[in-house]
Amino acid sequence: MNTVVVYTSKYGSTEKYAHWIAEALGCNAKKLSELSSEDLSNFDTVIYGGGLYAGGIAGFKKFLSKLRSTDDKTLALYMVGLTNPEMKDDYDQVADKNIPPEWKNKFKIFAFRGDQQFSRMSVLHKIMMRVPKSMAEKKPLEQRTEEDRLFIESFGKDVFFSNKDSILPLVDYINEQNK
Repeated sequence: MNTVVVYTSKYGSTEKYAHWIAEALGCNAKKLSELSSEDLSNFDTVIYGGGLYAGGIAGFKKFLSKLRSTDDKTLALYMVGLTNPEMKDDYDQVADKNIPPEWKNKFKIFAFRGDQQFSRMSVLHKIMMRVPKSMAEKKPLEQRTEEDRLFIESFGKDVFFSNKDSILPLVDYINEQNK
C-alpha cells in the first residue's frame, strides 16, 4: 500500500512522531505545506498529525481541504498535546470539536503526548499557557488531578514527554488495514 504521514508541527513534537511513524511503516513523512491535493490523491493510506493549540488541531482544516476523496483510503489522525493520552475523554472532545460530521467515521484517531519546550514558545503561546495554569491553581488542592499538579510544576520549563513506543497502536492499525 502507498502510505504517507502528513503533519503540521510548530515546536517539533508532532514532526518527531511523524518521522517515527514513517520509519516504522517504511514510508515518507511530509509537511502539509509540501503537499498538494493532487499529491494526496496518489496515496491509499494517509495519516495526519497535528499539535493541539487552544482546542484546535494544527493544520487539520487545511488538510481536509486538500483531501479530495476518501474512497478506498485508510485514514488516521494523531493529535499531540500535553495531556496524558489515557485521558481519552479530553481527546475525544477535541476530535468532536475539530472533525466535521461528514468526516467523523472516516478517521481512526490516536493521541500522543508531546513535549513542552517553553524556551521555544512564542510570546502568544506562553501567554495562552497561563490560562490553564491559572485554572488548575484555582482548584482546591484536594480536587487537583495529577495532570493539574504536573502542569503547575512544569509551567515555564522544558519537559519532554514524547515516547516512541506510543506509536505502536497506530502502526499496528495501519499494518492491519494494509494487509
